[in-house]
Amino acid sequence: MNLYEHDKLTENEIRHVKGITNSGELYYDYDPLISRARNYAYSECRRYDNEYRSGKVRIEILDALFNHLGVNAAFSIGFICEFGFNLTIGDNFSAGRDFKVIDCNEVKIGNSVSIGAQVGIYTSNHAENPKLRADHWCYEQPIIIGDNVIIEDNVVITPGVVICEGALIKSGSVVTHDIPINAIAKGNPCSWVF
Repeated sequence: MNLYEHDKLTENEIRHVKGITNSGELYYDYDPLISRARNYAYSECRRYDNEYRSGKVRIEILDALFNHLGVNAAFSIGFICEFGFNLTIGDNFSAGRDFKVIDCNEVKIGNSVSIGAQVGIYTSNHAENPKLRADHWCYEQPIIIGDNVIIEDNVVITPGVVICEGALIKSGSVVTHDIPINAIAKGNPCSWVF
């Protein structure tokens, strides 16, 4: 694995990586193409961050990295994603500082979603077998966030979760299961109170 290689993958290479990571099956996390995809996304996120810190907001950097980015999107400093090509974000989106998306599988975020500071969205699971886990095998589950959702600061969203339209996730919550429409949810693990 060459940490200094930051070349963009071709469309065929991206399809190949998606075929591995989006399958839900165990795979070797240090596959050379997966490492290249990760390195490229990391370098592009840092490029966005550097431009942001110098007073320029260059959303086109993230738009080119993502599967889809809607209109009127805003990201604060410290944004990071695993690949970008598994990330779909709708219109009128905002994310606070240090937003992290480990999009090893698909992450779909709807329209008019507001995400606070230091929120983490994680699709990744490590192998349950200790030998496979030690050898860097893992599997991924997608995450879906519906329209008109608000996720407050310091929230963690775990693999396989669906947060339905209109939900409010309170600060510091750890979301480990689906959240229904218009729910107000909080806690660790997160539970909803209407």
